[in-house]
Amino acid sequence: MDFEIIDFHTHPYKNVLQCTCIHQSAIKISIDETLKVMDNSGVSLFCGSVITRELPKTPEEAWEILKGYNKDALILADYYKGRYLPGIHVHPYFAKESISEIEKYQNHGVKIIGELVPWRYCHNNLYCTGGMDEILDFASSKKMVLSIHPTAPDDMDKLCENHPNLIIVGAHPGEGEQFERHVLRAKKYKNYYVDLSGSGIHRYGATKRLIDEIGVDKVIFGSDYAIANLQMYVDGVLNDHLLTAEEKRLIFADNAKRILDI
Repeated sequence: MDFEIIDFHTHPYKNVLQCTCIHQSAIKISIDETLKVMDNSGVSLFCGSVITRELPKTPEEAWEILKGYNKDALILADYYKGRYLPGIHVHPYFAKESISEIEKYQNHGVKIIGELVPWRYCHNNLYCTGGMDEILDFASSKKMVLSIHPTAPDDMDKLCENHPNLIIVGAHPGEGEQFERHVLRAKKYKNYYVDLSGSGIHRYGATKRLIDEIGVDKVIFGSDYAIANLQMYVDGVLNDHLLTAEEKRLIFADNAKRILDI
């Protein structure tokens, strides 16, 4: 059975430094390679931010890098001609500048902030700071969608409480306590969703349990390409006999289309 597939969580790249694959010697690093991977896996649209393998030492250095990667995301979106929906970065130490980035890129059709990875970019691995609250209040008013790497449970819960009208998609279901916290959060907060990228769905029954606990409408397909092998994630949903065809249809594309209004 054929399904439309939208990969909500990817990290496309222009060069070696932006390519998150840790086995780079085994692959061809080019912007065309990403299209081949998407085509081979049946993905019609992919989303996400450009990120870096380097770790900046100061917030100022981080912000300069992130602004450059926002520009690169738009360049890639143009190159991929409608196949890629970019996500942009913001930084709580630069609230006014981040708000300007949102305004500028929303005018180019950008709908996603993130995936944000705060531990990489010198802002104390927290989402609930004064600067970020100001940024996300503005993002909420603009109906942006926030894609995030999880932080500590209290910070994540407070994030959902502080911005009840902002759609927040938490990445990486994980295992054990991390998985349970995703479940509890998605049950408690109507604005919290979970994408399947990274760790977690390799455990038998994990996707089915997410559906049973939080509802299929809150489960979003994502892979974390190029860190992860996209085909494994497609196969992990497509060939999961625990899921119905309707559940696969919603997870693969319809849920993402709804929250992104596409």
